[in-house]
Amino acid sequence: MKKIFKYILTAGLVAMTAACDMNLQPTDSVVVENGKVEIRTGQELFSFYMGILSNFRAVHNGYFYTTEELMLDGFNATSSYGNNYGDVHRVEIKAGDDYIESFWSDHYTVIKNYNILIDALHDYIPEGYEADANDILGNAFLFRADAYLQLIRHFAPAYRKDDIDDTTGSLGVPLVVHYSLSERPARATIGEVYEQIVEDLDSAYVRLKEVPGEIGALTGTIDAVRALQARAALDMGDYKLAVAKTDTLIKSKIYSLASTAAAMETEFREDGGNEPIMQMAANKSDEKPSSISVYTNCGSSLQYSLCFKSLYLPSEKLVNAYSDGDLRKASWFTNSLYYTEVNGSYYRGDFYTFIKYLGNPELYSGKTPDGTQAVKPYTISEIYLINAEANAQGGDRNAAKTSLNVLQNARKATATSGSLGNIKNEWFKETVGQGLRLSCLKRWGDGYEERKGQAGAIRDNALMTGDRYTEKSLDADDYHLVWPIPAHDMRLNPNLIQNPGYGTAD
Repeated sequence: MKKIFKYILTAGLVAMTAACDMNLQPTDSVVVENGKVEIRTGQELFSFYMGILSNFRAVHNGYFYTTEELMLDGFNATSSYGNNYGDVHRVEIKAGDDYIESFWSDHYTVIKNYNILIDALHDYIPEGYEADANDILGNAFLFRADAYLQLIRHFAPAYRKDDIDDTTGSLGVPLVVHYSLSERPARATIGEVYEQIVEDLDSAYVRLKEVPGEIGALTGTIDAVRALQARAALDMGDYKLAVAKTDTLIKSKIYSLASTAAAMETEFREDGGNEPIMQMAANKSDEKPSSISVYTNCGSSLQYSLCFKSLYLPSEKLVNAYSDGDLRKASWFTNSLYYTEVNGSYYRGDFYTFIKYLGNPELYSGKTPDGTQAVKPYTISEIYLINAEANAQGGDRNAAKTSLNVLQNARKATATSGSLGNIKNEWFKETVGQGLRLSCLKRWGDGYEERKGQAGAIRDNALMTGDRYTEKSLDADDYHLVWPIPAHDMRLNPNLIQNPGYGTAD
């Protein structure tokens, strides 16, 4: 960027102040004519840009990741979980659930802001800021594509080949690409939503093609576009495109996988590694990301200055998925770091706690980790997995094995063949906690058969047990794998049709 980039460097991204303010827009000197926002100055352009960067960061991490993780097979509720995410974990999801409604509404709120910026720059660009506006538009299109991909992955069935030509069924989510207070849009088809995602990514690609990728880029780059293009292509079964985009990222050698214990610590505890294709600005004062604290919930007690008060523990299936020596098991799980308190009793050594999101000490005050780490929406590890799966699905098992083994060898895991089953298992191990599990199961047409608790945790009575908890299973055709359209929106918009299995006002 030119002039705008100078603002970013001198201000230190200071304008990205409200980490979770979905409506962040400049409130002074904004021109509104004929119901449309107009950007007249470079400062207004900068303010809107900082706003959408903050919006993008706000819909990653936090409950945007944990909600789906806790309904699936990687985690078990402790007996002191306090019913946090209870309906989600028991897979008793209803249209009125707060987490589901917030996921929907927060994404549509940021889409509104992206739309306002895109339309404003379509109508008028402040003189002398044409190059900046081009790059900013690229970010807005990238972010809007990301938001719609998140919505379609959660609130609609998985994409199937015939969806692109289907204009009568296969309901997706409402498509809103221009801001309107009065519009009550019906749900577009799955094919139409993916077409919009592809169109937005094409628009982002054209505008960001001269913005080179770099490790931990604070804003959108051509590599961030390629990463999201690869995600969408994998969903759509366009395996050639998914391979092409991921091959480009891998062969660039800009990004590298952590392959030592020290590198894993730097990558996942200090936000200083070489894996992020994009990493949002973060500090502990005015740019603090959403936290992921349900797995550790660190606090103090009368007996111990610091202990885990975990609401959820990793399942036996998850813990046992890793081979001995796997760096991920050593870095992301512990049975000895602190005592774990459950219902007033303290345990150490009996079971593992998930600490992938323990927190970056630079982002919390004092000595108590709070689960806050920099937002990393796209990483090279996911790119290797997309490449392996796309090659396997496309029939090239040798190429699939090559990509899969690069990831496995870096993590010091047992190398396997490039079968789809092995690739599925690696997705489970590598992306745990990242909010990708639901889209994987839907894409593969899978459910899960078990989420049995760790033996030590069950022996210590540390877990909720029974058919709604540790014995829970989910068939591949269970309607809960597609989330309900929120009850609030169903009431306000008579044009919406609810997903099968749910009531309209639950």
